[in-house]
Amino acid sequence: MKWIAVIPIILLILAGNASALSVDLGIDEVLIVDNSTVSFDVAQNNPGLVFLMVETPNGSVLKGLTFGESLYTGGVNYTVGRLDPTRMVLTLHLSGNYSKTEVLKKRDFKVEVLEAFDAYVKLRVTNTGYYDLNDTLLVSSQGVPLEERSIFLRRGESTTLKVRAPSGGITVTAEGSGISRTVTVGSFEELVSVDEIRKDEGLHVRLRNHGDATNVTIKLLLNGLTVEKMTITMGRGEEKEVSFESDINQGALLIEYGGVTRQESFYFEAPTISLTKVERVGDKLGVWLKNEGKGKFAGKVSVYQNGFIVGEPYYRSVEVNPDEEALVEFRIPRDAEFLTIAVSSGTYSLTFPIQLKGTLDVRALNSYSKGILGGTASYTLLISGDGDVTLGVEGLPDSIGASFYYNGAEVKELNVVKSAQVTLLLRLPNLPRGFTLNVPLTFNVTVNGIKTPLKLEVGGIGILPVYGDNWLAKMNYTSEHHHVGLPYRVVGRDLTPPFVFEPSEGEKIAVLYGDYVGRGKDLSLHLLDTSGRIVASSTQEKGKSDYLVFNQSDFMLMVEGSGYFNSILLVADYLERPMNITFELRRKEFGEGLRTFVINASPLRGKTLKILVNSSGDVEVRAYHFTLNREKEDFDPLSASFKGAFRGSGRKIEGEIGVRSYEDFVAVAVIGEGNVTMKFNVVGGELGVGEVSSKAAYLAVLGLLLLLLAAVWLERRIG
Repeated sequence: MKWIAVIPIILLILAGNASALSVDLGIDEVLIVDNSTVSFDVAQNNPGLVFLMVETPNGSVLKGLTFGESLYTGGVNYTVGRLDPTRMVLTLHLSGNYSKTEVLKKRDFKVEVLEAFDAYVKLRVTNTGYYDLNDTLLVSSQGVPLEERSIFLRRGESTTLKVRAPSGGITVTAEGSGISRTVTVGSFEELVSVDEIRKDEGLHVRLRNHGDATNVTIKLLLNGLTVEKMTITMGRGEEKEVSFESDINQGALLIEYGGVTRQESFYFEAPTISLTKVERVGDKLGVWLKNEGKGKFAGKVSVYQNGFIVGEPYYRSVEVNPDEEALVEFRIPRDAEFLTIAVSSGTYSLTFPIQLKGTLDVRALNSYSKGILGGTASYTLLISGDGDVTLGVEGLPDSIGASFYYNGAEVKELNVVKSAQVTLLLRLPNLPRGFTLNVPLTFNVTVNGIKTPLKLEVGGIGILPVYGDNWLAKMNYTSEHHHVGLPYRVVGRDLTPPFVFEPSEGEKIAVLYGDYVGRGKDLSLHLLDTSGRIVASSTQEKGKSDYLVFNQSDFMLMVEGSGYFNSILLVADYLERPMNITFELRRKEFGEGLRTFVINASPLRGKTLKILVNSSGDVEVRAYHFTLNREKEDFDPLSASFKGAFRGSGRKIEGEIGVRSYEDFVAVAVIGEGNVTMKFNVVGGELGVGEVSSKAAYLAVLGLLLLLLAAVWLERRIG
């Protein structure tokens, strides 16, 4: 009883390493068990006797077996089961140690359709049998041979066959093995397709080859007759466009390739061209054409007068898509009135007689004008012709206003009879907005679309009067800009326009002083760039002169205050400390060479500043105290009278100026022409003569005041 209980356990253990399987094996098949191959044959004289052959890597075993008998080899037991004599199929029972089985035909193949075009069909034949396929393949359709080829294919290998497109199914037969396979092609694609047919002055056909390279012949047919013919070679997947010169709206294309002949018909509806607009501007004629048909128009347009072409050029080529307009332009005689517009193509032509209105001619009597900020600029326009005109301008900044005047009245539209003279008046802003000072601006005045170019140049407010008792102030002198180094008188109310100064490199100082300081007014000095943007503003407190130190070469200055003010403005070169400098002094527009330097005197207080000037030409040097308001008012470098610290003339000049303990600035002006070298030397700590005199006077007044107070005190004590 104990052994009976153990038997199932032993069977379970053995089952883990063994498998059992029944396989139906045909006489034309092989059974692959791991690395072994099993096949069988039947004795001719004894159908019940089966010869079982097992081929292993270690050798082959052949044994005759009957029903129920077994052959054991390679760890596998093969037991013969039932044999179906009709189908010659043997049931074989396997048991033992093996991992996989597979049944294959001894010799077999499959056929697949790779491509099916109207010109050819491409097949793939694959050896799916166990043994090599060394045979002759015959490809046929409905009994008609298409291709015959000898092949040798190992198991799993394939070959490709290309045959002409059949009318039915395709049968592939291995003649030696007697095996046949039939495939059915559901549909055939066009090897070469026509993707597009379009028309302009000719006919254009876009072809695409979907398969192998082929030669394609395209014939253009009209009423069944060949008009043009072209042959091209197209590679696999290639797209090509074929163009015919014939301008045909209706016809057919005959396409031939690989034994295939196919016809493609086409029809293009004739375009319907209409004349929508004509416009003459001077000697230019604009013609607007619209295609109101469904087909694209491609042709030529010409302009005739009395049967002769008068338009230049003689013709214009034009293309107009459906529902679109096109503009063509010609030059025509100015006196032309009755014209004919001719439109033509290979299959279409029409004419449009037109009558033109009298032409307009616009001429500017002055095409250039210059104005100043806050002022005006004007142009005189002469309009010749007849009819209503609309006046306008384009290209002007929004900050500039424009008005047209005729006989003293402002107009925007005008009826011209033969001719009219119109004035264009531009109102210029106080600040440059949208333009740059002293740079010409080009814009157009328009009269019924006729554009006449004009130029405008805007400068500063004009030249300020030169300050001081000198000949410049007495001359009728004008300039494009103000000069660095010269003082100018600035009289204004609330806010002045910007004043343009000559371009100047290097560090500069702008100083505002004069009457307003003594009156206790508070002014601000603004530095602007040429576009009118404020870059910096002075911040000095009320009752003091204003100044700005800056390093901008192109600049403008503007003065702002409250109410009426009277002041003096000087822009000069600025030296933060004394340094040796060399410069060339040239004559300026006002007849003299002038260079003015304002030197920061704060670090020099109580010392003496010695000045040495050497020049290649005769020059004059003038040095000034430039701290107190009255001293700044005394600065007049071109005046005959001199109210400064020292002056000297010649080619070598030496001088000195005592820097007082409260000194802010000193100014040095060099007048004349030549190459100049100016050197500075700071020495000592002694008080200058001027400062000693002023202190002595101050002490004397103080002493007298003390004596007066003492006398009053004694008088009260006595009284």
